[in-house]
Amino acid sequence: MNFFLYLLLIGINFLMAFTGRIPANPHKNVILETTLPKDKLQDEQVLIVAKTYKKRLLQWAAAFVIIALPIIAIPYDSLTLIYFLATLIGFIGTFYYLEIVYIRKMTVVKVKNNWILPTSPIVVDTKLVANKNRKLIAVWWFLPSIILTVSGSIYSFKILGLANGSWIFSLITVLIMGLFGLFYYFIARFPVNPVTSDETINQKVNDLMRHHWSVLMAVSAFVFSLLAFMPALSITIPYEKMMVFSICYALLILLFVLFTFYYLFSARKKQDQLIAQATEYRYRDEDQYWKYGIYINPNDKRILVPDRIGMNITTNLGRVGGKIAMGAVGVFVLIALIAASIPMLISDFSANPFQLTTSHDGIHLSAPLAQSRTIDWKTIESVELIDTLPKDRIRVYGTATENYLTGEFQVNNEPAYLLVLNHKKPILEIKTPDKRYYYTNKNSQLTEKYYETIQALRGK
Repeated sequence: MNFFLYLLLIGINFLMAFTGRIPANPHKNVILETTLPKDKLQDEQVLIVAKTYKKRLLQWAAAFVIIALPIIAIPYDSLTLIYFLATLIGFIGTFYYLEIVYIRKMTVVKVKNNWILPTSPIVVDTKLVANKNRKLIAVWWFLPSIILTVSGSIYSFKILGLANGSWIFSLITVLIMGLFGLFYYFIARFPVNPVTSDETINQKVNDLMRHHWSVLMAVSAFVFSLLAFMPALSITIPYEKMMVFSICYALLILLFVLFTFYYLFSARKKQDQLIAQATEYRYRDEDQYWKYGIYINPNDKRILVPDRIGMNITTNLGRVGGKIAMGAVGVFVLIALIAASIPMLISDFSANPFQLTTSHDGIHLSAPLAQSRTIDWKTIESVELIDTLPKDRIRVYGTATENYLTGEFQVNNEPAYLLVLNHKKPILEIKTPDKRYYYTNKNSQLTEKYYETIQALRGK
């Protein structure tokens, strides 16, 4: 698992390095967030800054190959996760810092040479305004995604009820659908921008942007709508078939990511080719609003705007709504990181992370920040000590690492609840008509003692 995370870090590292090079290629007379006259884009000073920036990205990508290396040898799951996240944040921070540094260098080149852009009067193309959404796909394109989301949620609730986290998957899927629908709404409301003096070219440039981005939103919604089926399928499909399905779905998401980069880059390339055919480019020097690669314009009522490299949609931090949206994303990510790391830290370093207690009601099982389980004495069919878990098992809801298994699983095609440290023996197995329970303690002698106590209370 650690080696897989290392390879994942390296893949993300070089992906970020290569995608980070895109702003250093001119698009609509903007290079490294700096608007330059058309005849200066190939100036030697400009090319030196752009080439040096691209070189630094690859150098730091190579450096992070070594920085990420210790993750292979970390023995604790919690520390592995923390190092993975710290390294990933280091990637993002370093590449973002490099972009800021070279944006400033490009701005210095512009100011030093006094490259004042030719001013053009603001043009309102009424024909373009009226036809701005003619290539925007219809909202009915989202219908298959909506049907799949609703069907998957109903199917999961029918099979599982509210157990095993089915409602979480459904909620996440619905929120994702809503997010892509919101992006579609904002794309339709983007104001038009006559970038040249040629009306035909302006219309084609606008059509490309709206068509490609709206198609991407519909395709994204379709790909992620399948998440609603995951909880129920993990229960109803045999383990081998579920593994095949999971691998195929992971490959689908990978292909979707590659398709996204290709699709947006092709749209950007076509726009540049169209603009190059115009006899006059209408400059819109908005450098003062793009600070540190972030759009900050309190006079712009839009919350979401297209970025200047033609490959993304960004938030306007000059508006209160934009600040709230970005803040909410930050808080959500922080909560997710804490929720993922704290249970692992407790499991790795607590003397007794998995609790087992007995009372007149039954046996109580609990784990860090997890819902406890109570086994009624009357429902217990058998209690045994075993040395190994059945191999036919699949995680439904919980944690599965090299060191421990916690949460809801399918074991031999039957529902099970596991609180198991993989390297500890024996394992306490409790069978009921509806579910199996597996438990280990860090102290193996305590596991054996719990077994003896339970058998004594059952009169065995």
